[in-house]
Amino acid sequence: MKTRSAHLARLVGVLVLALWFSGCTDDLYAACTIDPDDPTLSACVESGRSEASCVVEEQLQCETRTCAKYQGSEPFCTVECSTDADCPDGVCREFVMLSGVRHCVANTVAQ
Repeated sequence: MKTRSAHLARLVGVLVLALWFSGCTDDLYAACTIDPDDPTLSACVESGRSEASCVVEEQLQCETRTCAKYQGSEPFCTVECSTDADCPDGVCREFVMLSGVRHCVANTVAQ
């Protein structure tokens, strides 16, 4: 009986640690790369279009699975949001006007 409860306690401990560490590895606002050869993103990657913004979903470089550029910034990992409260150390911004879809932007980028 002791062996079974010890095994269960170890399993619960491993699960708690896994969940705790998975929360610590969030790469929100980390640098990522947007493919300059993708024709649908040409306005976003052209150097002369400083105000361009874009979002690339299913981006494997980001744990958040989304890479974006906001008003000509360097590309960064982001997540969809509804309010500024959803964005630690950042703000919630609509990238495409009137789309209704908003993503987190770091405070340093949004200024």
